[in-house]
Formats: sequence, C-alpha cells, structure tokens
Amino acid sequence: MSASKNQAVALLSRMLKAPPLKALSLFTSSSGQDLHHTHQSVSVIIYHLLSFDMVLHAQSLILQLLSDKITSPLFTVSSLLSYLTHNSKYFNSSLVYETIISAYAKAQLPMEPVLFLFDEMVDKGLMPTSNIFNSVLKCVVKGNGFEQAWLVFEKNKGRVGFDAYTFGILMKGCCDSGDLRRAFDVLGEMRETDLSPNVVVYTTLIDGCCKKGEVEKAKKLFSQMGEMGLVANQYTYTALINGFFKKGLKNDGFELYEKMKSEGSLPDLHTYNCVLNAYCNDREMHKAFQLFDEMRERGVACNVVTYNILIEGLCLQRKVKEANKLVDEMKKCGLSPSIITYNMLMDGYCHAGRLDLALKLFDQLKSSGLSPSVITYNILISGCSRSENSLQVLDFVREMEERGLSPSKVTYTILINFFVKWNNMEKALEVLSYMKRTNLEADVCTYGVLINGWCNQGNMKEASKLFKTMGETKVEPNDVVYNTMVYGYCREGSSYKALKMLREMVEKGLMPNVASYNMTIQILWGDEKWEVARNLLASMIKSGLEPSSTLPILCTKQDPSIS
Repeated sequence: MSASKNQAVALLSRMLKAPPLKALSLFTSSSGQDLHHTHQSVSVIIYHLLSFDMVLHAQSLILQLLSDKITSPLFTVSSLLSYLTHNSKYFNSSLVYETIISAYAKAQLPMEPVLFLFDEMVDKGLMPTSNIFNSVLKCVVKGNGFEQAWLVFEKNKGRVGFDAYTFGILMKGCCDSGDLRRAFDVLGEMRETDLSPNVVVYTTLIDGCCKKGEVEKAKKLFSQMGEMGLVANQYTYTALINGFFKKGLKNDGFELYEKMKSEGSLPDLHTYNCVLNAYCNDREMHKAFQLFDEMRERGVACNVVTYNILIEGLCLQRKVKEANKLVDEMKKCGLSPSIITYNMLMDGYCHAGRLDLALKLFDQLKSSGLSPSVITYNILISGCSRSENSLQVLDFVREMEERGLSPSKVTYTILINFFVKWNNMEKALEVLSYMKRTNLEADVCTYGVLINGWCNQGNMKEASKLFKTMGETKVEPNDVVYNTMVYGYCREGSSYKALKMLREMVEKGLMPNVASYNMTIQILWGDEKWEVARNLLASMIKSGLEPSSTLPILCTKQDPSIS
C-alpha cells in the first residue's frame, strides 16, 4: 500500500507540471493500473482543471467517481467530496461546490447529499448562481416530488437569487401536481420580485388550467399575455385549443385555431393532432383527411398518434376496412402500429360483428412482438360476449390471468353483463362478489348492468336494493341508471315510483330520455292520473323532446270522470 502511495505522490508532481488535458490523461491512464488514488491526487487534478476553466472536464471526472468507475481503497466518495470542499481555501470555493453539485444533478442520484452541500455552501457565505439553484430545484422536483421542491424554494428565499427560470420550474411542478392555487401564488410572487412572467411561464399555467378543466382561467391568462405585449407561440395556442375541445367548446377551439394561423403562428404536430381529434370525434372525417393532407403538404411529419386518431375516427363509423388501409400506409411511412392501433382495429371489427377478423388481428399483434394489454383482452372478451361465444369468453379470461394481467373493473363489468344477457343473475352476482374481494369497487357502469338485469326480469325489489346500495357507497347514478329504473317501474305498473324516479332525475340535472317520458305518461293515464300525465307531457315538450304520436291524442281526451 505504501508503494502505491509513493506512486500517487510521484503522479501528483507530474500532473502539476503538465497542462490540464495532459494531466487529466495521466490521471485516467493511471486509474486502470495498480495505482491507488488518494484524496490529494484526485483533488489536485480537479483543482488543476478548474483553474483553467475546464469545468465540464472536472464535472465528468466527478461523475466517474460518483458512478464508481474510479475507485480507491484510500477514500470513499463522501470523504473525497468533504476533502474537496474543506481544502479549497486557496482556490475558488464557490466553483468547487458548484462543480460537485452540477455533477450530482447530472448523475440523477438521491438529492440529500446535494442539498447538504448546497446548504453548506450558502452557510459559508458563498453565493451560488441562480443556474446552480435551478439545477438543484429541478432535480428535487424530479426525484423527491414537488412538495420537497417547494420547501427548498421557501427555505432559500432571501438566501439566493432567483430568476425567471426558477419560477418556470416551480410553475411546472405546481401544474404537474395539479396544484393550481399554488401555481397562481408562484405567478404572484414572480411579479413581486419585479420579474416579468415570460411566454413559457404563462404557457405552462394555461396548460395546467386546461388540464384541470379551468378553461375560463386559461382564457384570462391568454388575454393577460396580449395586454403585456407577450406573443403567444404554437405551444400556448395548442394548450388552449386542446383545453377548449376537452371542455366541449368546439367553436372556441376552431376559432382560436384560425386566429393562430392568421397571427402567423404555424401549427405543429401537436396542434394538428388536437384539431384532427376534434374532427374525428365529430365524425367529420372529410375535414379530418383534408387537414391530414395539409400536414403532409407542409412537411409536418405524422406520428403514430396522428394515424391512431384517424383510425379511431374511421372505426367509430364502422369503416374498419378503410382504417386497415391506413395501417398499411402507416407502415409504408416507417411507423409501427402500437398496441393502441391494434386495440382500436379489433374493437372496430368486434362492433362490426367480425369477431373472426378481430381474432386474426390478435394473432398478428402477438407475432409482431407486442404484448396484449388488459384493454386488449377487455375488447376481445366483450366481442365474444356479443357473439354469445361463452367458451371463448372464459378462455380469454384464463389466458389473461396466465399472462399475469389482473382483470380490471371494466373486465368484471363485461363479464357481469355477459351473465346478465344469459339471464344468469346468480353468476353475475358471483362475479361482483369476486370483484369486491380483489379490492375493486363497483362503479356506475357495473351497477347499471346489474340493475338492467333485474329490471328485465321484472324483479324491482332487487333492482331498488342495488339502487339504494349505490347511494350508500357514494356512487352517483347517471341518466342510464335512472332511465332503467323508470323502465322497470313502468313495466311493473308502478306509476308513483316511476314518476318519483323521473322527478328525482330532473332535480339532479339529468335528462330523462323519450322512452322514460312516454312510458311514464302512458302508465299515469292508465292509472287515471290524467292531470299529472298532461303536466308531464308539457314538461317533456318544454325540454325539447318529441313525444310519441299517440301521447298528444291521449292527453287531449276528456277525463272519463267528466263526461
């Protein structure tokens, strides 16, 4: 060991006399030999590199130490870093600290040692640059979460200088964690420090608002940008356009898209995908393909998402053959279909009654090297259920579990629906019980399927029990469940319960369908509740629904008791 130390001392002398790159070469070549480096030999080469402003080379060397590519029995990484920071009194200590902190940040290691070094640096009265603080803050957000990053920010107020990028990191952290209240606090604090929020900060907050459904707040922020003289870029426009479409404000979305182009901000891939999706959801495939052509004419490279949007749009219109042709085109462009692509096509074939083609596609999926997902199996189980292929349904459930995939809430609901269709309520309830044992709670769809089964069997006692259970488990009934219950009570001949259910539905802001109104009015008339029937008919017409042709005639007849 002493001979190794003597070699290290000799190396020190040679490194100090050599230019920095030559010294670094001597150091790295000696690391592969039997020589054991010491605290001094490593410190000397790092100080030597930093004295010539070769910061990146020094960082690279520290990274090798942190990743154990350079080791020695004569020191540990923590003892070496302590030596570096406590023996640099004749050197630029701030630069030593910043180099180590930057290397740690690049290594993406646990942040506790970095935070310790950063605090030690500040406590010594050394002022880190805002760039160093930002790299620490960014790593804390990524590794320890936003709450820890917020504490680091709060702790260092008044200790270090912040810049616009600091607030940008915080803004992104707030928005990614869905904390809009704190995001607006960040915006306020930024203004208080006399830093003007830039386009990036505003765009991040607009996107955060849109993701939380707060489109009105996003609109106000967009207007503020214009008032401040900030020019929205394609990312700003895309975030707000996407927010409008997700909120169902299609006209606002298309208007902003046109404004974007008129202001000279060219749509990018994400903008096009967003607008394409809106057209496909509206089943306006002609406009969608016009936009698709425009993309290619402008040289905007389409991605798998672009094709998936169009494929889904075609499948929604049962144009599965056209969707399949698009997959061939996609492959010619060098793009490989994703699991989502296959899932949408299989779902399209299943809904078109072509289970055979869906199964063929399933084999292609597996041979292409992709692994089926829970969604894949849900599609196929549902398709087999519609085709009343009970053996295939159970085979897919088994295959799914053999692949280590746990059935989801949707899987169980599909299976429950399968047994309901076969009027096997006992088996359906067994599936529900098993589902609950796997710690999955029934949702509104699960309850809706079971209630529909009991109503079809005329067993309103069991249906009403389930409806009551929904309230007890805080599952809010939707319009489908209410309409099913109305149907069941009408079928049972209980006009009072049907009307009560229909009124409760309206009070909750849900819209009864035409069948619910028609059946309830007819049963009320049959129970000689003529005035109530007429009033309900008036309410139906007022809500914009058209009654069946027999209802107006029925309700204009004179009450038999008056004649």
